[in-house]
Amino acid sequence: MIGQTSGNDFRRRRAGRLAGALGLLLALALIGGGILPADVGAQGGPPPMPMALAGTASTVPPAAPVPAGTLVQAYVGTELRGETTTKAGGLYDNLVVLGPGPGTVTFRVAGVLAQESIAWQSGELYDNFTLTIPSLPTAAYNITMAVAPAGTGTATDVTNAPPYAEDVAVSIRAVAATGYHFVNWTATAGSFNNANAAETTFTMPSQNVTVTANFAVGEEYTLTMAASPITGGTAIDLTGASPYYEGEVVNIQAAAASGYQFVRWQGTAGSIANANTPVTSFTMPAADVTVTAVFEVAGGGCFIATASYGSPTAKQLDVLREFRDIVLLKSTVGSQFVTLYYKLSPPVADFISGNSFLRTLVRELLVDPMVWIVEATGGIWRK
Repeated sequence: MIGQTSGNDFRRRRAGRLAGALGLLLALALIGGGILPADVGAQGGPPPMPMALAGTASTVPPAAPVPAGTLVQAYVGTELRGETTTKAGGLYDNLVVLGPGPGTVTFRVAGVLAQESIAWQSGELYDNFTLTIPSLPTAAYNITMAVAPAGTGTATDVTNAPPYAEDVAVSIRAVAATGYHFVNWTATAGSFNNANAAETTFTMPSQNVTVTANFAVGEEYTLTMAASPITGGTAIDLTGASPYYEGEVVNIQAAAASGYQFVRWQGTAGSIANANTPVTSFTMPAADVTVTAVFEVAGGGCFIATASYGSPTAKQLDVLREFRDIVLLKSTVGSQFVTLYYKLSPPVADFISGNSFLRTLVRELLVDPMVWIVEATGGIWRK
């Protein structure tokens, strides 16, 4: 309990004595009039009389009276026992605190708990009881979460602590129903950190607001990024919002590890804008899909085959690279063979590249037959 000044105590005692005397006279009058039974004393005395308070409500620090019309409430425990409103200068009166007691009386000014409290006593009067609060509450506003069209998903206030003051960032989340996908957020006021992200934050305006999650027809599918070989680098979904719906364009990037270089992209479904550039885009199909960034040892292409054809872009080389990636690099023995080839073939390639007769001989007797065999068995190893 935070007490008042000595002047307050003197006035309280004087008012208390006066209240006690008035209470006694009132009790005698009621008994004389037959309103109360004559043996009321034997029943435990007169019923408890309310407390009454008056004074000033202000904020500290700095000290400043609260505005006129501010609500002042008195509680005994958790039960509201009386309320009034302030006048000019933060003055309040007629704050009648009903019984019964005993208990501690606490006060709220504009909903803020006051620093003062006092023990409830029947018939006590306080004519200069000052109430202080740290500050008046900030204006707060409600947020209503909505979905459009109805039944296509859910929109959730993740923070879940309304009402909110202006400029408060509220976490929100949209989840599409089966057969639908999230499109964007819209609101009657305020702003989004990312209106196109299903999970984002919303900045409250200085008014009540409705925030709507918009959905459209279309199932969402998972995009899995992979690298081949695994040690060759990383494949990155730059958009970073999987799952996606059919037809959505996703930005992707391949980053080669040290000692490797990017070769191409390949996907189990969907379409790649440019399969030969490390940064490109991918259009989602109506299915879960894996997109793989293919790498090779830096400078370690099909050296001998490249030299025999005289070009690194010959279509036969694509067949050999595909066989290497799908078959050889998937096994320990195959990977060891590829590594050994990369070590031994460069000097051979250099030797034949300057001689057209040797290039033709190697191509027709070695590389072309190898390509034919690989293509002929493609129906087996591609599975």
